[in-house]
Amino acid sequence: MNTSKYFSILFMALMLSACVTTTDSRFTKKLDSDKAVENYVALGVAYIQNGNLPLARRKIERALEISPESPAAHSAMATYWLERGENELAEEEFLKALEINSSHSPTNYHYGRFLFSQKNEEKGCDYIERAAIDVDYSARVIAYENLGICYERFGQIRKASDAFERAWSLDVNSTVSSLSLTGIYLKRKRADIAQRWFKRFETTLKHQNLTHTASSLYVGAILAKALNDKNAQASYAFKLKKRFPKSNEYKAYLASHR
Repeated sequence: MNTSKYFSILFMALMLSACVTTTDSRFTKKLDSDKAVENYVALGVAYIQNGNLPLARRKIERALEISPESPAAHSAMATYWLERGENELAEEEFLKALEINSSHSPTNYHYGRFLFSQKNEEKGCDYIERAAIDVDYSARVIAYENLGICYERFGQIRKASDAFERAWSLDVNSTVSSLSLTGIYLKRKRADIAQRWFKRFETTLKHQNLTHTASSLYVGAILAKALNDKNAQASYAFKLKKRFPKSNEYKAYLASHR
């Protein structure tokens, strides 16, 4: 490792350690128990995101010591167990959180995602929907996006379309929604409507300074083919081949032209 980079990382680690130590002392002296639980949970989740699972567990366990009935702490512990690959323990924690508060939107959302992505269970959509319809849930857009993905996976296309449109109405920069709706209307053989959604998708890419993915280039090529726009089709196909030659999308595109 480069020496300057090493000392930079070490300095950041020491600063984080000092910050956490100082914050921990304040928990017991200045903050009430609810605030302490909130901060310990936030620290635990942050450590999970940074890959420091031992420290994450200690912070979350501290939150549970202060408040064994905290749905947020149990949900955070479920996330910890998922990172460890312990799905059964994760589900136990999710269910504990929901037993305490069945309306806890973060738990409903994450448990729903767990059910449909880890266990391939359709009832996961129901839990995600509970979070999505909560007007006070800060991650409603993401919840609706995942609700659409969940419904689409299980063949409930009308519900999937409604969920994606709801996500887009809440955030017109939702590329997940605009691209997914493009695909849905292509399957319905409504290339005219698909084209409108794809234009919205590309407008967002331009405004947000984002680039196409293999999936979006593939959709663009298929849409252009449906519209009989050979120039656009060739352009998307060329970009797909050049940027993602080994992708499943490019293989699918080649297969569709055999």
